[in-house]
Amino acid sequence: MEHLSACVTDRMIALGIINSDDKDCYCYSVQGLLEKSLCLTLIVLLATVFHSFIEVIAFLCVFMLIRRSADGFHCKTTVGCFCTSTIMALSTIWTSRIFSGYSLVWVGVVVCSVITLCIVATFNNPELNLTERELNHLKKRSRITSLMTGGITVVIILVIPNNDIVYYLALGIVYNALSLLIAKITERRDQSDGKEKT
Repeated sequence: MEHLSACVTDRMIALGIINSDDKDCYCYSVQGLLEKSLCLTLIVLLATVFHSFIEVIAFLCVFMLIRRSADGFHCKTTVGCFCTSTIMALSTIWTSRIFSGYSLVWVGVVVCSVITLCIVATFNNPELNLTERELNHLKKRSRITSLMTGGITVVIILVIPNNDIVYYLALGIVYNALSLLIAKITERRDQSDGKEKT
């Protein structure tokens, strides 16, 4: 993927679209875009094979909407991120089928997930390196997005409880909360390991 992104960036330089001084920045951005595109394409193809295309798309829309501001767990390698994202998205197919029909349980889980997202919200991990103002803005946006998405999902669950797609919407919120909790636990563990070494 690095080689392909370097080729794309070199082509952009040759066409005069970007300056050669910006090569590293664009190379990194192109690589990230290619990886995300490949991952989403694989998820969509596999969801189609399992006859859950619309449902998985609904999950991805909710998950990515909240994830943009709430952040969450990041894998250390590209391959890890690719595999984790694919497995996570496809696990919704079986999770929603196992727990379908338990509308009140889903409502409770969504409410708990929204509360978790509002409490933990975005935190300033080293990858983000946000200013205090940027962090507060992201926290506010994350809370508003979580509350709105959670509220709409709860209403949909109560109005049409036996529709499979609502469980995928709920899982988009639940998986975000889990990702955020894992990220917070990992960050605290890393901080305590750093203190022990010094």
